[in-house]
Amino acid sequence: MKPQLFVLSALVALASAGVVDLNLKRSVEFSRVTEAIIEFPQVMDQIKGNVALQSLSGDAKVSALVASLRGLTSAAQAPLVAVAKSLGLTVEQYWVSNVILVKGLTLEKLSQLTSTPGDFLIRAQGTDYITDPITGEEVVTLQNPQWGVAKIRANLVWSITQGEGVVVGIFDSGVNLGHEALSAGYAGAWLDPHHNEAAPTDVLGHGSHVAGTVLGRANGIGVAPGAQWTACRGFNHTGNTTEALLLQCGEFFLTSTPRPNVVCNSWGGPQANPFFRPAVEAWRQAGIIPVFAMGNSGRFCRTVSASANMPEVIAVGATNDVDGMGIYSSRGPTSTGLNKPEVSAPGTNVISCGTGASNYVTNTGTSMATPHVAGSVALLLSANPTWGSAKLGAECSNSNEFEHSAPSFAEYSNSARTRNGGLVASLVYQTLLFIKLTYSLLGSSGCGKTTLLSCIVGIRKLNSGEITVFGGEPGSRESGIPGKRVGFMPQENSLYNDFN
Repeated sequence: MKPQLFVLSALVALASAGVVDLNLKRSVEFSRVTEAIIEFPQVMDQIKGNVALQSLSGDAKVSALVASLRGLTSAAQAPLVAVAKSLGLTVEQYWVSNVILVKGLTLEKLSQLTSTPGDFLIRAQGTDYITDPITGEEVVTLQNPQWGVAKIRANLVWSITQGEGVVVGIFDSGVNLGHEALSAGYAGAWLDPHHNEAAPTDVLGHGSHVAGTVLGRANGIGVAPGAQWTACRGFNHTGNTTEALLLQCGEFFLTSTPRPNVVCNSWGGPQANPFFRPAVEAWRQAGIIPVFAMGNSGRFCRTVSASANMPEVIAVGATNDVDGMGIYSSRGPTSTGLNKPEVSAPGTNVISCGTGASNYVTNTGTSMATPHVAGSVALLLSANPTWGSAKLGAECSNSNEFEHSAPSFAEYSNSARTRNGGLVASLVYQTLLFIKLTYSLLGSSGCGKTTLLSCIVGIRKLNSGEITVFGGEPGSRESGIPGKRVGFMPQENSLYNDFN
């Protein structure tokens, strides 16, 4: 072989082999880690381009989605799986994201993996954490409903819907099945990749607090007390986790019976850690609505955590009882320029379930705001059971019907069965009108200020920069003047815009 041809062949072989992250290589070299993620090109574009799959809906679409994900990722992973097993490595394969986890690495084995032909990256496994572990004190005196539930006016639609027929996935530290406010709402699906408990439990208490705010059935703590819950313990007793364990939960929510309509995620990690996005995209394809906490890095711009920084999710900031932005609440935009949060909700001194049979504790954080929004989505979906994520987003973001006069609550109630859902169905009128959420005003920098516009959600006309609100006391920030322009939000993306 001529010298130049030999050099060319060597370059081709090098180009067709995998890539290893240098930091991982150093860690393996010094025996600091013995496991790694092998990441292959993601397959979601193929899923989205599958006309036959996209023509399906409901369970049929989800079944086809899961089958396609399994088939595409298995084919892509097969060569590396064979090599890894031949090297004596333990291999765990994942299909909700096109990755495998290998255990038992040495520098020599890593080198052999890297030299295998193919398009892949070998990197360190991602980690995430619960943003605000339970630190509050137990509460003896309880108001009913709790202040956050009353603030968003969820209790005013309970005579119409309490979230019946909707399942909310609790992706957290577990759920206390024995609590008086939670036991009756359990829908029967549970996974514990950390501790392998057969039935729902929660040592840390964070997931129980979150679940209580979403749908707790005692003492007015739950936004949607008629909804049911499933859960995956994605975080251990200290509130930490790894990428592989999160992906197990991601797969669980796609395949569990029942499958959730919305997943409440009060957790996050560094913005530069996007490993969970393929799972979120798969949820979206399955019609599952992901709601994520913004994080508690507070006060400064560009502090939103992953996965709240993704365009496919509803990111939630936190407010206090006078509608001010919680000083702890992270702010946007994201590192890629997305304006976040989509919505802010009560998160300060929120009372919800503890780890006992009937105790209640307070806690503060965007983790506490997020379940208020997840519960609100449950009310919307319960009122409109045929709505998927696309319909929900289109109706919430784009309807112009609220530009006209604002009928009374009684008028909405009387017409509850007469509207055909062409714009905003009457039950959603009632829900949107009386579920009060707060939206941060954005400055010219795009960073959320501490000043908030507190509005009863009628419609946000963000494409034109208008927010119209109805209800409230005359002369207040919640003025009842129909169609009044009360605020300006220079955002390109409206609430749930990516669901259109």
